Amino acid sequence: MISFFRQKLLYQVYAIIIILMSLIMLLIGYLVLQEQEQTILSVMQTQAQTLAKSIELVSADAMVTDDQSFLVEHNLNVLAHSPSIRFIIISKNGQDALLTRQGEWRLIQKLPASIQKLEGATEQEVILNDPYAKKPEKIYYYTYPLNFDGISWGWIHLGFSLESLDDAYNAIYSEIMMIFFIVFIILSIAIFFLSRYIVQPIIALSHASKKMAQGDMQITLDSTRQDEIGELTRNFSAMAESLSQSQRELKNSNFILEQKVEERTRELEEINHTLDERVRIEIAHRREQEQILIQQSRFAAMGEMIGNIAHQWRQPLNALSLLLQNIENAYDTGRLDQAFINRVIEKGTMLTTAMSTTIDDFRNFFKPNRSKELFDVSAQLNTVLLMMSASFNDNRIETELDLEPNLKVTGFANEFSQVLLNILNNAKEALVEMQKDRRLIRIHGYQQGNHMCVEISDNAGGISEKVIDKIFDPYFTTKDEGKGTGIGLYMSKVIVETNMHGKLSVRNDQNGATFMVCLPQSNEQGTK
Repeated sequence: MISFFRQKLLYQVYAIIIILMSLIMLLIGYLVLQEQEQTILSVMQTQAQTLAKSIELVSADAMVTDDQSFLVEHNLNVLAHSPSIRFIIISKNGQDALLTRQGEWRLIQKLPASIQKLEGATEQEVILNDPYAKKPEKIYYYTYPLNFDGISWGWIHLGFSLESLDDAYNAIYSEIMMIFFIVFIILSIAIFFLSRYIVQPIIALSHASKKMAQGDMQITLDSTRQDEIGELTRNFSAMAESLSQSQRELKNSNFILEQKVEERTRELEEINHTLDERVRIEIAHRREQEQILIQQSRFAAMGEMIGNIAHQWRQPLNALSLLLQNIENAYDTGRLDQAFINRVIEKGTMLTTAMSTTIDDFRNFFKPNRSKELFDVSAQLNTVLLMMSASFNDNRIETELDLEPNLKVTGFANEFSQVLLNILNNAKEALVEMQKDRRLIRIHGYQQGNHMCVEISDNAGGISEKVIDKIFDPYFTTKDEGKGTGIGLYMSKVIVETNMHGKLSVRNDQNGATFMVCLPQSNEQGTK
């Protein structure tokens, strides 16, 4: 049984999904709180407007006749029945303002500047410090203009305590946090089992490959799943069974060969006893060669499968990691909105879809009976650039596109995208390594006769003339150990020249390297 604590891929997938879910939940919570706060403020505005109109209606005659005793008595009565109101100010044009607070009133010759600037032709509302409180206190401030018979008489100023607003806001916040906590716990458990369901077959494949490397061909894998991973598992089991059968046949052949050699040896002993030593040496040499062939065949099959899967998944996984970093940066800088989330989800969905199709491409890679299709080169190129956009942006890499219209080719669209992805990724890594101030990749697509050509150029200084003729060789790489497998460009050449009957070449230009892909536009094979 695979150790539960060694399932690193499971934890990585689980962590990625949990982080995305948490960010989405935080965004939803933030939007809900903002909406509730606006609702509470709207209710407070309605309350303030109703009270101001009531004061205007009841005190209209007293304001016109300047009956301050009535105004004071009415306002003190209003304050006594509404503890949340901090003060009422009636300010008439060119006269002292009447300030009424809980249990007191006085005339004010000049209102504070923060209040005066709100006296206009329309209603105003704002949250500011209470200018008449003994200690700083935030209040909801509302100004209502007084108009009688079309003449502006002054303004009514109302100050409301924000305690009720804070209490309501805190209650909503607590409820949302409790709901989100429960939802988070439930989704975390569900996501863990979902991640395990997705990743467990891949971990089982890794464990099975290690057993094969140790010589154990008795491998049993669960192949009941009816998806791409299930089919990959069945193909892997079939390959293991085929290698096991080949090993048994080879051992049987060795046994038969040994019998024949022994019979021949006994015959030759009568002719020349000196041949005995030569025969034993030859048998030992043959056994050694047979074991070497067995090991090479086994490791080549296993290494090609696992190496290709790892190579094709490394770039989408890196792009997913960059998407997560972009979400964090957007959150820190306040750029995280619904449009940003939609773009991230769209890119993430595209990357995971590309990872799924990689399994199909790998499974069908060497099958000659795949059907070709007419595809748009510009669309495939734009898809690849979208997949790499996060990586390009993080490394300050610019791209320039110069594509002729209506560039279409009959072939394998997914494999063509893999070629573009490999070349662009190599150009990106070369630019990052060169540490140039301006990092540029130019892409030029054009039609040449009955061929469609795409040239991808960079300004990273080019490829050394000592190795430029070897870069398409399998397992050849100029990168440090552990950073490259040497398979990408080799696979690209096989796709272009063997599967699509085109031509893939490279040359050094003035500023860097230029890769050129030329494909025939007809359904016929074309010339390599």
